[in-house]
Amino acid sequence: MRLDAAMNFEVGETAISLDGSGRENCFISHAHSDHLAALRKGKKRILASQETLALAGYFDVAPLKFDGVKLELLNSGHILGSRQLKTEYDNTVFIYTGDFKLQDGLTTKGAEVEKCDVLLIESTYGSPEMVFPDREFVYSSMAKWVKSNLERGAIVLLGGYPVGKAQELVKFSNKYLGVAPVVESSIEKACRVYEKFGVKLERIPVRSDEAEEVMRGSFLAVTIPQLANRSFCKKLESLYHRKVVCAVASGWALRYSYSADRAFPLSDHADFNQLIEYVERASPKKVYCAHGETVRFASELRRRGYDAKAIERASQMTLVDFSEGD
Repeated sequence: MRLDAAMNFEVGETAISLDGSGRENCFISHAHSDHLAALRKGKKRILASQETLALAGYFDVAPLKFDGVKLELLNSGHILGSRQLKTEYDNTVFIYTGDFKLQDGLTTKGAEVEKCDVLLIESTYGSPEMVFPDREFVYSSMAKWVKSNLERGAIVLLGGYPVGKAQELVKFSNKYLGVAPVVESSIEKACRVYEKFGVKLERIPVRSDEAEEVMRGSFLAVTIPQLANRSFCKKLESLYHRKVVCAVASGWALRYSYSADRAFPLSDHADFNQLIEYVERASPKKVYCAHGETVRFASELRRRGYDAKAIERASQMTLVDFSEGD
């Protein structure tokens, strides 16, 4: 088994690009736009969940071609349809997590964890200071803030990535506030796919007759992060002649400031403690860290006794090579 810095994985006679487009065979872990290069390139053989293909808007794709390698998709808990890739070949189990979280969200179950020999793990929040508050505490804090502003007659904007986070914010609004929020058109498109796969979401599409009625008074809207800022709020205040407040939901709220009234640390990724927990439960012989704070996380794993390395650019690494006694 071999993996290069461009995330091209070779196992047996099969080469698979992991969330990239560098090989004919491509695994797509989930439907966020920065992971969909293989679909945009065309003429690729694709391994992805049906939910991922539906969210991406691709339905007629050639299946991945492989020989002598057992492949399995495991839930990753990131967004609807997100998957990990598990391969078994020559008595060696390799798992690529893709983006994941262990905790259950409002629209997803937490990631599955299985034992493996070699683990390639997403390390977005791989620094020890990146530890999120309890998820239920974040939901409760958000609910208190939204309720207080709605009761004062304000318009409230909650900003989240249109695929994944926005649907959780819609579900949050339904469960914790008893409110169907107004949603922006790109968010509504993804909501329809979520409902197709069994995730019920009560919302009001913008520019509908119902939205026009609701938006005459105080209301809650779920929008894209770019619009959840004070500059846009001021424009809405001039238009609607009432107070407008906004909040962003992102794990990066622990580290960065936003041009918003509030920022809540609600993430679709594993925090540092969940990353450590995943490694401990998977019990791999080797760990490779990709995407995010790879160097820091690999160092933390080595400190805990794991054989861990960060994936570095312009290098090719042997994951498993028994001829070298690895």
